[in-house]
Amino acid sequence: MKTTILVDYSEFKGLLGEAKRSSDPLWCRFIYRPLSFPTGWFFYKIGMKANSVSLLSILLAVTSSLIMVFGSADAIVIASFLMVLVALLDCIDGNIARARGEAGPGGEWMDALSGYTVYALLPFTLGIHIYLHSPHATLPELWIIVGAVTSISNLFLRLLYQKFVSSMLGESTQEGLKGSGSLFSKFSSEMGLVGWMMPALLVASITNMLGIYLVLYCFFYVISAVLITIVLVRRVTKL
Repeated sequence: MKTTILVDYSEFKGLLGEAKRSSDPLWCRFIYRPLSFPTGWFFYKIGMKANSVSLLSILLAVTSSLIMVFGSADAIVIASFLMVLVALLDCIDGNIARARGEAGPGGEWMDALSGYTVYALLPFTLGIHIYLHSPHATLPELWIIVGAVTSISNLFLRLLYQKFVSSMLGESTQEGLKGSGSLFSKFSSEMGLVGWMMPALLVASITNMLGIYLVLYCFFYVISAVLITIVLVRRVTKL
């Protein structure tokens, strides 16, 4: 595919469509997105490809998770900051792909891989971290279970919905519960990777409220998984 040659920085910024801008969570709209343009422009100018940005994001996510498990109690702040960078990179790869004319299914898959890596590792390794650094708490092993349940329920609901979409190719994939205008979709976006998930993690790590953070996300994803299962089962049985 022919590579797009950009004239200036403003054209690079303009590659982000209005639909994408309007769907951004609040934190992304006012923090990540403004930072993503100069950062993405820099990566683009030095020849970095979109898939390379996604791979860097995955590397940072894995590094952060390893720090949570093997680092000290204070190292959680560093791990949380790395996760903030992961979220920022998630806002960068798309514009670089469009600038280089590389947008397509492969890039979308790499972007999804980056996000799923975070969703799989973060809650579980955070649970391990709390367990390792809460030796005097009652039944500290429960934190590992809470982290695992959070990761599983998050991935389960995403897999369940994506399988539903791929099986119903004749249906409008943006209609109903997960449609772009649905209340659940907006709330889920606000709670997700480029929403409040990472800044809240950083604040929780600084204020020593990681347990509350993990429990809240566990509750959200478990309830979401149950509700989505019920809604999709009802929709399928009506077909």
